[in-house]
Amino acid sequence: MNFLRSLIFAGWFYLSMGLVGLVCLPFANASRKAAIAATRFWTGMQRWGLRWFCDVRTEFRGLEHMPPGAAIIAMRHQSTYDTLAPFLFIDDPAFILKRELLKAPVLGTYASKGRMIPIDRGGGLKTMKTMLAAAKAESAEGRKIVIFPDGTRQAPDEPTDFKPGVVAMYNALNVPCVPVALNTGLCWQSFWRKPGLIIFEVLPPIEPGLAREPFMQRLKDALEPATQRLVAEGRAAQGKHAAPAPVAT
Repeated sequence: MNFLRSLIFAGWFYLSMGLVGLVCLPFANASRKAAIAATRFWTGMQRWGLRWFCDVRTEFRGLEHMPPGAAIIAMRHQSTYDTLAPFLFIDDPAFILKRELLKAPVLGTYASKGRMIPIDRGGGLKTMKTMLAAAKAESAEGRKIVIFPDGTRQAPDEPTDFKPGVVAMYNALNVPCVPVALNTGLCWQSFWRKPGLIIFEVLPPIEPGLAREPFMQRLKDALEPATQRLVAEGRAAQGKHAAPAPVAT
């Protein structure tokens, strides 16, 4: 059953990407905000597809913690969905992403038109400087910079393993850092989609101006227990979904 659900969703994912990408391309070419709006619309279609094809619900919590204007969004990373769903609860996101993604059909075009921030993972100090310069420019326009502190996808139960990029950005931008916990890896695993509950939870922001160690500790203390709590809630939801119906007596 999961294979069929996943196959149907994969068809929906790519078919809708091509259709929306083609129809909205003239607008995306003319305006960055139009590119963001088109991406947000397509992401909403994926949320709908997850719900109706795969029985995966998506919840956004803690939105009252999202500050207005520029901020750093430090988000855990467990699945591809983490690069899509933020368009539904962040008004003007600018993602830090692998440069290779700009070559992807349709998505790469919209990432470029939306002024996402590409990086070369093997670029060392030069990449860091380029990333910070681009992040400063986008932050100056009031955008929220989305970065995955872990650097790459982690399994739901893996502990935090923060890379130096989030600290460098926090020091350079002098804006609040908003931690976001999630449990997407329980339901979205590469090709596979498993029924359940996906939760993105926005946590209270960390004020700018902290030294490196206090900042890293605050970020870890926010993300680790929140992630563990959401993963436990997600597993409980999956367990209820899988439980057999009681037999009438």
